[in-house]
Amino acid sequence: MSVKDVAAATALFAAAVATPAYASNFSFDFNGAGVSGSVQLTYSANPNTGAPLDQSPNTFDPIGSYIVTGISGSFSDTTLGITNAAITGIVPSNPANPHADNLLAPHSFGFYTIANGVPSPEGTAPGLSYDNLFYPGGSPGVASDYPFGGGFVDIYGLVFTIEGGNAVNFWSNGVPPGAMLSYGAAVTDGTNLLHYANGVTTSVPEPASWAMMIGGFGMIGASMRGRRRLRAA
Repeated sequence: MSVKDVAAATALFAAAVATPAYASNFSFDFNGAGVSGSVQLTYSANPNTGAPLDQSPNTFDPIGSYIVTGISGSFSDTTLGITNAAITGIVPSNPANPHADNLLAPHSFGFYTIANGVPSPEGTAPGLSYDNLFYPGGSPGVASDYPFGGGFVDIYGLVFTIEGGNAVNFWSNGVPPGAMLSYGAAVTDGTNLLHYANGVTTSVPEPASWAMMIGGFGMIGASMRGRRRLRAA
């Protein structure tokens, strides 16, 4: 291999390593607790990241977060008789004030309103909390009373609509001490909470950037093979 080839490979590797910060698409499958799905996300740079996050409400989203701008795929829930319903769109972020004691909630924190509310230890919340943020390197803790992170979405997650008119909140439970990373999903018709599923697992490695980095190594290999084929010709 010539010096020129090494330089080209190094540059390509550097670009591949940087890919998680700038890539715009991410795919994952999930399964568990009666729910399953295959999802493709589109995300973009978040112009509102910064530090510190130490007040309620915050003026920033966590550093390392990106904004989910689009979604497609399918969703199933055996409890509700939903089979391979098409995912029809992402619900836009709807920023709202979190609980006054939650000093880590991102600026994008909000509620997907449910008419009958959602039961919680503190009473009845106005809906499902979400922020539509994506974390290629793993989410940080974003709640003062539950500081565990680690998923490609945080504990608020994202909300998307499915064929038939229902909406789904998909979130990460993070990695509490002694536990493994898991996710959750809740289905609502906008009036009632129809199903709340926890202990959901995904088929992507954590953090998600490893999958993209592996793709980068493949790009380098393909480049080298292509160069050898050109020389052989």
